[in-house]
Amino acid sequence: MKILILKDVGGVGQHGTVKEVKDGYALNFLIPRGLAVQATPEKVAAHAKQAEENAKKADAANKDMVEKLHNLNGRRVVVRAPANKQGHLFKGINKKAVADELSNLGAAILPDTITGLEDAIKEVGEYVIHVVDAGVDAAITIAVEAAN
Repeated sequence: MKILILKDVGGVGQHGTVKEVKDGYALNFLIPRGLAVQATPEKVAAHAKQAEENAKKADAANKDMVEKLHNLNGRRVVVRAPANKQGHLFKGINKKAVADELSNLGAAILPDTITGLEDAIKEVGEYVIHVVDAGVDAAITIAVEAAN
């Protein structure tokens, strides 16, 4: 029986491939568990069309991210946090806080894409970080100011 694999199955194939397997294996294991469907021309065509649409959406999202990173490159972003008189922050600013601040500017940045900030920022000052995503490296200056 020809099947269209919906999820990666070890020893059988990867998502989106059409394979020939024994009828019992397909009917009793793969199809009931939602790992595959019987490969009809309509289902194969629908799956190919869906994969093409997903690729177009991913490409558009990638172009959008590249544009946003180019806009952020070289910018100075001010982050305010409570600090004492000596400039020590009461709470460190980590990658997640920086990513949230950049998201407020319109760029949905994941904390994992931020480099140059291995430890949390614990003092008032200016720090240069890099956001590497979609093949673009954007250097951003984070200015930490006391919010007292």
